[in-house]
Amino acid sequence: MTWFNPFRIIAPTRDKAHLVASRSYVSYGKAELQDKLDRNPYSYLHVINPAGTGKAPFKRGSGAFYGLIRERFEAFLAQGWFTVDNEPSFAIYRQSSEHYTCTGVVGTLSADGIQKGRLKLHEQTLEKREKLFAKYLDTVGCHAEPVLCMYPDEDARGSNTNEWIENWTATHQPDMDFSTTDCIRHTVWLFHANDAKGLSPLLNSIPAMYLADGHHRIASSMRLAKKYSNESAKQQVLAYTLPTSQLAIRPYHRVLEHPGWNPSQWEEAFERLSDCLSWRRIADDAPSPPSVGHIHVHTSYRSWALAWNESLRNANEVDAALLQSHVFERLFGIEDARNDPRLNYVPGTLNSAQLKAKYATQSEKVFFELHAVTPDQLMKTADQGGYLPPKSTWIEPKLRSGLFIHQI
Repeated sequence: MTWFNPFRIIAPTRDKAHLVASRSYVSYGKAELQDKLDRNPYSYLHVINPAGTGKAPFKRGSGAFYGLIRERFEAFLAQGWFTVDNEPSFAIYRQSSEHYTCTGVVGTLSADGIQKGRLKLHEQTLEKREKLFAKYLDTVGCHAEPVLCMYPDEDARGSNTNEWIENWTATHQPDMDFSTTDCIRHTVWLFHANDAKGLSPLLNSIPAMYLADGHHRIASSMRLAKKYSNESAKQQVLAYTLPTSQLAIRPYHRVLEHPGWNPSQWEEAFERLSDCLSWRRIADDAPSPPSVGHIHVHTSYRSWALAWNESLRNANEVDAALLQSHVFERLFGIEDARNDPRLNYVPGTLNSAQLKAKYATQSEKVFFELHAVTPDQLMKTADQGGYLPPKSTWIEPKLRSGLFIHQI
C-alpha cells in the first residue's frame, strides 16, 4: 500500500513566493498584521484572515466566514499568483535558520494509511476543534499548510531516504529560494513523481511516521475522509515529513502564580517530596537544566534544581507529566493543568537568561524551567498509544501557509 503520495501541487509563482508565504495570522501583533495587509497584496494572510484587523463581516467559524476565505483563495488563483501542476508531484522543502537546518518531503498521507496506524500520534484532540476545522476544510476546499511528520533516520529505510534527498538537492536547481524577515531561508525543489521514481518506494517502505505537529488537522481530515469516502482528493492529507534528527524540539516551561512562600517554605515543600525528587540550591545565573529528568525552579529571591528519583526517570514519563502529578497536584492542588488560572505556559524560544529576566524577577511569579522532550520520548509515547501532557513541546520548523496547497 502506498500511503505517502504525490499530489497536484498548487504553489506560488517563483517571483511571488517570498511575498505569498505567511505565518499564522495569530502570530502577528495587531500593528504588524495591519502593516502586512496594507503593504503586501500577495500575502496569504489576505486569504486566511479576510477580515484583516477589523471586525469580521461574518462570525468567525461560521460557514459564511469560511466561504469568504474560499472566495479569497479563488481570487488568488484567478490572479495567476499560483502555479497549478496537474501532474502528481512531490516537493523537497528546506528551512534554514541560525539554530537549525532541516530538509524533508512534501506529499500527502492517505486516510487509509492513517487509519491503519502508519501515522503515530502523541496528543489528544478536542472534539469541538475537530468539527470546526472539518467544517473549514469542507467549505474552503484546500489544505494550505502541511502537518509536520518525522521518520526515524537511524535505520536503513530512513537513511536511504535521506541519501536520496541529499543527492537530488545536490544535483538540481531549486524552484524557490528566498528568505523571510524572521531570518529564515526557504528553499524548494518541485518535481513530478515520474521524474523521481525512486523516492516514493523509499518513503513508503518506512513502517511508520510520527506526527510532530497538526493533531487537530489530522483528526479533522479523517472526519472529512469518512464523510466523503468516495472522493479521492478528500482521502489525502497534506504533510511534510523529515528525519527525526533534523526536528528541533524546544521545551515548554511553566509559570505558576506565586503562593506567597519564602525560601524556607519552598525548601520544606521540596523535602515533603523526597519520595520522588532531590533538590539543591543553584546560582541565579545557572545554565538551563542539563538533561531530561532535571527541572529548575526560579523565584525572585532564590533558585533550585530538582532531579527526579531514578525510579521515576525509568518510568518513561516526560518531565511535564511528572511535574504536574508530583509537584503541582500534591503541593498546590492543581488537577486541571490545561485550565487552572494559576498556571501559564511559555515556549522555550528564548534562552535561559532571557526567560529568567522576564519571569523570575516578578515577585508574584514562579518560573519552572524544563529540558526539552527528546524525539525518543515522543516516539516511545506514541508507540505505546499514550499522550504527552498539554503544552509539552515547541517544535520547529514552523511551516508557512500558502507555500504548498492541496486542493480537495
